Amino acid sequence: MTELIATVEHAARWLDRAPASAPRWNPVYRALIGESGPATTSVPEAADLDETEVELVLRQLTSPALLVVAVTDGERTRRLRIALDPVGATVERADGDQPSHWTEIEVQEVPATIAALLEDTGIDLAPARLHLARGEDALRLTPEQHRIAHAALTRGLPAEEAFASVPDLDASLRDALTATGPRLSLALTLHDPQRRVLEEPLTWTRLWVRGHRGLYRLDQPATPALEVHPVSDGDVLGSLLPILEHGLRFAAACASSGGA
Repeated sequence: MTELIATVEHAARWLDRAPASAPRWNPVYRALIGESGPATTSVPEAADLDETEVELVLRQLTSPALLVVAVTDGERTRRLRIALDPVGATVERADGDQPSHWTEIEVQEVPATIAALLEDTGIDLAPARLHLARGEDALRLTPEQHRIAHAALTRGLPAEEAFASVPDLDASLRDALTATGPRLSLALTLHDPQRRVLEEPLTWTRLWVRGHRGLYRLDQPATPALEVHPVSDGDVLGSLLPILEHGLRFAAACASSGGA
């Protein structure tokens, strides 16, 4: 099995001699390379890699369907970036700022690969059970509560102190917004450079946090329209499995149309 150890920046440098590949990169990797700037340390020349290794990096960076699973526990963030392909997936495993491990796995191994990461977070890998959210059941801040919390956070107060000052705040909502347990995010970014299957890149995301009272799913977490849903642990797999299938179907459609 082919395996490489390298940062994203260094892996991208290995493909510098193939500039035509850059426009095909998944938007996630285009953003990462743009943020990291030019390499400051020496890296192996592309000629030092064999054909299989170059192909591994190329498949990962140009994947039309990139599934990203990240777990943050305290100061540590572990991340899987999985390039979906019906004939075989590639994976970049990252742990904090350490160089990533790049490997190829069978498609049927993808769920188990993700499950291994989730088990370390305390997520109960119970039967998948997707929570069907209804807007009227969501926990959310009122405009006034949002104003008070935003002002407190802007002053630099920790989340626990900031939300302690918010009046009439639902206990479960407070628990979710001040949670210090593991945070889990799931994202699928689709893109078709040929624009035959999809005109513009599309990203779907979902976020969960572990509070004292249980697990919460946060929808639209970066907006004032944040919605919080108390869910069972099965909601994680219940969300993952259909989005994994969707990513594989999209990758297959791109391949058949010549877009990947």
